[in-house]
Amino acid sequence: MHSTTRDFSLSLYRQTALQETQQAYAELLDARFEHAEHNSHVTFSGDGDDLDFLIDAFCNHALFLSIQQYREDGVT
Repeated sequence: MHSTTRDFSLSLYRQTALQETQQAYAELLDARFEHAEHNSHVTFSGDGDDLDFLIDAFCNHALFLSIQQYREDGVT
């Protein structure tokens, strides 16, 4: 099993968007979160050669949901 880590700044990514994305990708890869005051540190793990692709897709999905949530809240 391979693993890699990413940091998500909470000034850009919404915590709820990260949680929703974690649930959406649960069958594809394991994402373990460690939360701090200003960021979330995520360790991804999975089998197969497509782990990097799935992590990129995870990040893009979380960013999309964050933008959508900011717009719904009227935050610019």
